[in-house]
Amino acid sequence: MKKKSILIVLYYYLPYVSGLTGYVRDLAENLVKKGHRVTVLATRHDKALPAKEVINGVNVVRVPVLLKVSKGVVAPTFWLQTIRIARTSDVVNFHLPLADVGLSSLFIKKEKIISTYHCDLNLGSGILNNIIEKLSFFLMNIVLQKSGKIVANSIDYFSHSYFKKYVHKAVQIYPPINEIHFNPIDYSNLLKKLSLDESSYKIGFVGRIVAEKGIRYLLQSIPFMREKIEDFYIIIAGEYGRVAGGSVINDLTSCAGENSDNIIFAGFLKKNELLEFYSMIDVLVLPSIDPLESFGMVQVEALLCGTPVIATNLPGVRVVINQTGAGYLIEPKNSEDLAMKLIEMKEKPPEIDRRNLEQFSLETTINQYEMVFDRPDRFICNPETAENIKSVPKTRPAEPDASSTQ
Repeated sequence: MKKKSILIVLYYYLPYVSGLTGYVRDLAENLVKKGHRVTVLATRHDKALPAKEVINGVNVVRVPVLLKVSKGVVAPTFWLQTIRIARTSDVVNFHLPLADVGLSSLFIKKEKIISTYHCDLNLGSGILNNIIEKLSFFLMNIVLQKSGKIVANSIDYFSHSYFKKYVHKAVQIYPPINEIHFNPIDYSNLLKKLSLDESSYKIGFVGRIVAEKGIRYLLQSIPFMREKIEDFYIIIAGEYGRVAGGSVINDLTSCAGENSDNIIFAGFLKKNELLEFYSMIDVLVLPSIDPLESFGMVQVEALLCGTPVIATNLPGVRVVINQTGAGYLIEPKNSEDLAMKLIEMKEKPPEIDRRNLEQFSLETTINQYEMVFDRPDRFICNPETAENIKSVPKTRPAEPDASSTQ
């Protein structure tokens, strides 16, 4: 395809840590490797960050933040900067939830806009949060109306989302996961660091320490597990210092109570430690309870390292297990069900066929994005099967060969 100038827009970018920033980082940097010129427009959520810089070939532009509200930010010039950079871009890729660009999209040609819809918005209770939520949905509706195509992590999720009326525009592209970086490795250093024995049943969680991840229900499964398993630990790994909307680490430590001997808070893990973590644990649990979780890339990462998964039976989140058969699904907010599945997993862990993980390859994801960016009109998705189909352009029938006609 012709090399393009691509603008990617989202609220938070590196060095902020989240599944979304990791997604955009891998997308942007791999598009650069394929020869495209990529600019990421984000907010300057930390005043210490430069307004402009280049990270691994990606041009990063950050607009100043006036104030932070709930999980979001107020950046008055964000929408204007979006319009300005969009004028010289071939493709504008909005990553929603993203409200500010509702106005921006009115001044950008429809054929340029390809939106990626990650998840619904849920700011919690409270009058102010409800007002912000309704305004955000109104503005995002404008964006999706103006979008030529909408990239979804899965049709399963998008067809259950707030904006399911646009499913006819949706294209299923799995999140970018570099399978080359995820393989089983020696984990003896991490085992020693956490003072764990090899023989202990090790249950892992990795992600931001926030309410929507449902970590509380994982901790509350401990009394049920004690009936069948004597030696086990739940290891919680993830960022809780710099989290938009605030972390629930204090609530979790209180929730641990008399079960604290079975819980280890490992904190944020660096890249190599994360690989050790996936290789060390016997099972990864993703107990998310909220539509803010639309896929759960950590499931694929764990499976690539040879570790099976237990996840909640939520739209989008269940896709990995349904597609691979390498784990169990549980009902949301059901600690007893989770405990029973953990016991079953210990007794009969499922086999992991790495060939079933090829569908989540980074190359497939980047190639599909390129196709959508190049000719969105020729890239459609069957909502019933969630299979992407390239439409075939109509051609004139061939003229009959005169020599063959009598």
